Amino acid sequence: MESRADQVSAFAFALLLHVGLFLLAWLSARWIWPVHDEFAAGEPIQASLVMSAADVRRAQKAIKASPDPQPQPAPRPQTSEQPVQAKPQAPQDRPDTVDQVAASRSAPPSPDPAAQEQERRTRQAQVDLTEDLARQQEAENKQRLREQLEAIRREREKAARLTQMEEQRLAQLTDLAKPAPVVAKPMPSAPSAPAGDRGADNGLLARYRAAMQQTADANWNRTGAPERVRCKVRFTQYVGGEVNNVEFLDCPFDDKGRDSVDRALRRSPMPYAGFESVFDRQPTITFCYPHEECQP
Repeated sequence: MESRADQVSAFAFALLLHVGLFLLAWLSARWIWPVHDEFAAGEPIQASLVMSAADVRRAQKAIKASPDPQPQPAPRPQTSEQPVQAKPQAPQDRPDTVDQVAASRSAPPSPDPAAQEQERRTRQAQVDLTEDLARQQEAENKQRLREQLEAIRREREKAARLTQMEEQRLAQLTDLAKPAPVVAKPMPSAPSAPAGDRGADNGLLARYRAAMQQTADANWNRTGAPERVRCKVRFTQYVGGEVNNVEFLDCPFDDKGRDSVDRALRRSPMPYAGFESVFDRQPTITFCYPHEECQP
């Protein structure tokens, strides 16, 4: 690439060459056709330029109206973000001899717009799938948290029922521990107990049956049972009150209602402490609600 100095030198040489050719042509013409100068007789002609005041004013207005030439900004040197190389690069031992034209021909073709669009859609599908997985994981975490809260609520309800049963048992034991009232007159002899009661106290047996009925009602979830419908069942229990078998005698409940009755009897042991003398291995009770409308 030529520098500015080379261009100026070339222009000067060309100008001198043209001037020399012009002088050579002029000298040849004078040598071939001599010129005879003839001087005109008389005084020389004199001319003067006269301008009016109006012309001067118009010229001054034109000068004032013309825009002032603005100076051209000096060119700013180009800067680069890359730092200047401190040490010049050493010459290569083996210069690159690869034909650039051949290399450009062997270069891979430009990417297809359709392939680029398909790749963009694939990346977007992957992003959508990742977001869907994140939302699904969040929903599962919320569902797991709700299940844990529900389990805690059930445990609290169970603990509350057990506390209520223990309070009932404690009240029953307290009633049993109270001394019998002293009667001035001798009480008539009580009739013999029925054969089914094994000679037990009728008052204690009634409290025992009432305690079992109260425990069953406290454990019963009535959601699946119809109202004002009696369900008579007989269950088998071990010593201590743990129920191991439930038999439906006269129960028009459906499967959901019968399942609620079975779970109510097995949820907690029946009352036993204080009722050892009237313990019944296979008692019979009736499920029905509301109680005020189920009385015979």
